[in-house]
Amino acid sequence: MGELRLHAISINEVRDIFGADEAQARTLRGWAQENFSVPETPRRRGLWSKLRPVTRIDDEAPILPVNWPTPQDVDDLIAGRFVSPDRLVRCWRVLDLWLHNLSWGTHSMSMDLGRVDDFEFDLARAGLPSELSLRRLFGSDPQIPLRPAPGMRTGYSRAAHVTATRDALSAIAERVSEPNRETVAGLVGFLVQFQTWSAAAPGAGRAAPDLFVVWHAGQSTIERTTM
Repeated sequence: MGELRLHAISINEVRDIFGADEAQARTLRGWAQENFSVPETPRRRGLWSKLRPVTRIDDEAPILPVNWPTPQDVDDLIAGRFVSPDRLVRCWRVLDLWLHNLSWGTHSMSMDLGRVDDFEFDLARAGLPSELSLRRLFGSDPQIPLRPAPGMRTGYSRAAHVTATRDALSAIAERVSEPNRETVAGLVGFLVQFQTWSAAAPGAGRAAPDLFVVWHAGQSTIERTTM
């Protein structure tokens, strides 16, 4: 089942993760270490450790779960370096954690390709304008160095578009078919909080939140280990 994750966070704060300053980098590395620690390789002792062929597989090296992020992945993200295709899933697990910790709030919806088409059709039939559709909520390119992993889509909306979508969804909520009313209510309840978060942002020394979206459109490629 696909999953749509909506994060309330300024798009500039998302971009600032890549090339983070020293203070933020320490925070980001700390969160990664707490959730994705890598066991230290035991030190070998004695003559055998010196004579062991360098081509032999190290059977004492730590065995990590599939797609487990490493400190190098963390460093690559913070530095904004290119991430090779075989490391994308690992790096998205790290960024997913950081987004959750940095966001004012996060809302998740079970939504694969088929489900989103049915949901969009129901919203349109209830009277939602096409320019405020669910897909339009993440229609803008976030312009971050980390590309989506296979089966993923990313995007964002500015706060003004979030507000317009919230108002339009609220207006048609009662006309949506019964199976989708709970989904709409949950989404509206999340979007309504943007007004409170935006008001609190200056006092926290932060920018008002935009909406950053990560969509695992098909079978999820990233296993959640936190949250």
